[in-house]
Amino acid sequence: MRQQEKVAAVVIGLTVLVLGGAIFFGLKGGKGGKATNPVASNAPERGRADGQFAMPRGVAVDADGFLYVVDSENHRVQKFTAAGEFVTKWGAEGTGDGQFKSPGGIDVGADGFVYVADTWNHRIQKFDRQGKFVTKWAGDGGFWGPRDVAVDAKFVYVTDTGNRRIQKFDLNGKFVKAWGKKGSGPDDYDEPFGIRASKDNLLYICDRLNFRIQVCDTEGKRVRSFPIEGWQKEQFYMEPYLAVDDAHDVVYVTDPTKHRVHKFTRAGKILGLIENDPVTKQAFATPVGVAVNPKDGTVYVTDMTANKLYKFKP
Repeated sequence: MRQQEKVAAVVIGLTVLVLGGAIFFGLKGGKGGKATNPVASNAPERGRADGQFAMPRGVAVDADGFLYVVDSENHRVQKFTAAGEFVTKWGAEGTGDGQFKSPGGIDVGADGFVYVADTWNHRIQKFDRQGKFVTKWAGDGGFWGPRDVAVDAKFVYVTDTGNRRIQKFDLNGKFVKAWGKKGSGPDDYDEPFGIRASKDNLLYICDRLNFRIQVCDTEGKRVRSFPIEGWQKEQFYMEPYLAVDDAHDVVYVTDPTKHRVHKFTRAGKILGLIENDPVTKQAFATPVGVAVNPKDGTVYVTDMTANKLYKFKP
């Protein structure tokens, strides 16, 4: 057999194996295909099919326990039941309404609407819970790479990451105020990342390059801060998010480059670490997004480079 024929045979053989594997693991989309459960221990790692991810980032839980995961490099949002069964999806790469460019954070308001930080389109988009586009906005003076969004009963708060500030809006995107500037002082920020609102009218913010959580009231007045041991500059995928469990007095903060999730009281006292897949007990790769079901305290974590979603009982 000539060398060219040998190479062609190898290529054909490999192609058959890849396609066969794709069919077996559900990587081929199309009607009638069974959705993958991303919290199952045998879930495939990366793909475009329903229930698969490509670099998932933010995650949020609504009042009924449904999960919304930002499937970032597939430029979409996926919705699941609390058990991880696929419900629906929306979005594609682009700049139009309902399209995304590597979105980051997500939150669901008490009004039932879903708010997404469309990071590299430099805007926030608002949807209903079925994924129908409602509105969008680009902030006062424009956002620069907004990484996360938090919603309370009346307002929307955005980490305007590249501009080192927080912006506040009403639920329809009307600008209210902004605060913060680049620095390391008590009221400064250096690339704010994850943000969440608590039931006691406080905001918890990952002040990424100051290696701390900033806690302020909803007008931006600083209340306290506490350090995060392990965050470091100049590391790949240093994209920390956080979640607040008001009922159990717990704040969860991801530490992607150290492969773990910190667990604090809301006052900043360290309670422990989460470091392993709850099923396989293997170490996390890059835990990024984190969310809590307010009804039972169940914790969900996205692993960005493993392309998985983990579920933990409190």
